Amino acid sequence: MTMTITVNALKERIRRKELYVVAVIGLLLVILFSSGAGTLTIGGEVVTGYHMLAPVMVVLINAISGALAIALSINTIPNEYRRKTSHLIWIRGVKQWQYHICLAIANVISSLMAALMIYSGLFWVAIIKQETQEIFSLIPAFFIMATGICMVSLFTSLLSIVLPGMAAGVIATACFLIGIFHGILDVVKNMAGGFTETIISVILKIIPDLNEIQSQAGNLIGGENVDAHVILKGFFIIYILTVFFFVFRKKEA
Repeated sequence: MTMTITVNALKERIRRKELYVVAVIGLLLVILFSSGAGTLTIGGEVVTGYHMLAPVMVVLINAISGALAIALSINTIPNEYRRKTSHLIWIRGVKQWQYHICLAIANVISSLMAALMIYSGLFWVAIIKQETQEIFSLIPAFFIMATGICMVSLFTSLLSIVLPGMAAGVIATACFLIGIFHGILDVVKNMAGGFTETIISVILKIIPDLNEIQSQAGNLIGGENVDAHVILKGFFIIYILTVFFFVFRKKEA
């Protein structure tokens, strides 16, 4: 029964046209900037080489994919309760936490599918840059980046259980932006000092460093060392988020 819930919710996610529209736009952006048709510069220097370009593209893909994960995850659980389909689940003996986890899994899978659609542009980049041997590094790099996307999707799903849609969306988006700009905010914190530094420090300790995770994917593609501790920390956060599904309850149920 629980598998059926996930499959049905996933089918509904897949039917959303905006998923494909945004994913295709993201894919075209990746191909545009990577093929030479668009210009990408860092510090006034044009980025053209594959090993310089691919890690930058990972940053772009991660940002688009994270935003898509929020959009795909924010309404799945609330919509089920609005349609009153949840009551049909209770009479079949499915517990609320099982129901929520099944719907959250559907959110995660659809978010990863959207990310993979965009990420596939990097395979095109490797081919046109005649770096086909690098394709093998793109596969594990995607799974590293997927860790952050899973975190965003699960966190958004949790918020949608306990908060109204608008509030959940705003908080999820704010936390996501803080996560991907973690490094920049850390610099701002050191420059600010005083009370502002304390506030930013607390925020950065609470919200995971998504930039750190995507950087490991970029490092793998760029041939640099990967910090396994960062990846393991991401898995641990996913575990903690999953545990909260046993704690959070939907009052409307």
